[in-house]
Amino acid sequence: MSHTVVLAPVPYAWFVDALAVVRSLVEESQAKGRRLILPDGQVIPDVRLTRGRHLRPGAEYLISDEDEREAADNGGGREDAKGMSSGETATIRLEEWDRRRAVRLALAIAADDGKVDLHAVLQSPDHPRLVEVGGRSRFDGVPLGLSRLKGRVRLQLDDWWAAADTEGAAHSAPATARVDHRWARAEARAVPSPHRDGHTSGWDVRVTLSLRGRGLLRPLAAVALGVAGRWIRRSVARTLDDLAETWNATVPGLVAMDREGMRAALTDRPSCA
Repeated sequence: MSHTVVLAPVPYAWFVDALAVVRSLVEESQAKGRRLILPDGQVIPDVRLTRGRHLRPGAEYLISDEDEREAADNGGGREDAKGMSSGETATIRLEEWDRRRAVRLALAIAADDGKVDLHAVLQSPDHPRLVEVGGRSRFDGVPLGLSRLKGRVRLQLDDWWAAADTEGAAHSAPATARVDHRWARAEARAVPSPHRDGHTSGWDVRVTLSLRGRGLLRPLAAVALGVAGRWIRRSVARTLDDLAETWNATVPGLVAMDREGMRAALTDRPSCA
């Protein structure tokens, strides 16, 4: 199947600036005990340094809603904090932090009903070229043996903007994703191009999805996928449309921010602009 959505554009220069703001905030933060402190003295909420030295390879961070639960127990914080019971936590292990070479992270997300393990790399953060994310998931109570999946996402940033901002056709898909199950494999390819309708500018992003069986059960999986194909196509198209709607409602306000505005938004402080 193939489905096209229209997305509000993100200038490459703004994307680089946004990464620089995030990186500078992280690099300017300091560890005091297990807590992380921003230069202005603010404590970064819900994050704890649990192992190693801050921003050194091997450092591990725990992200949870511990602060909100503590605030609720003390009678403060959000009114609904006491009702939070998901038990979801995330552990980040820093493998590399080099602004010229790469940032590499291992992320483990644990919830009551399962776990997701991811490995992410951003090459050349100062001049970002490639993002790769791979991982595995395991969930409880999922039917048809779908409890275990593994996948990979690859985004070639240079090629993405080259295709999105020029009329020339992309030689290959700059964004690809694959999800493997023991019975089947799903592969998606996303190719952007300039959107021109005389009224709005943006990106036409065409997503192509292919499904096929794999392993010894390939014939049976092919039959099952054929029967479920129409539902899968509708579900994927609906999901892409919903994501595009959220993107288009959020991105224009973000790209209107300069570095100061982005930094203020990330630290939850009013901008001087």
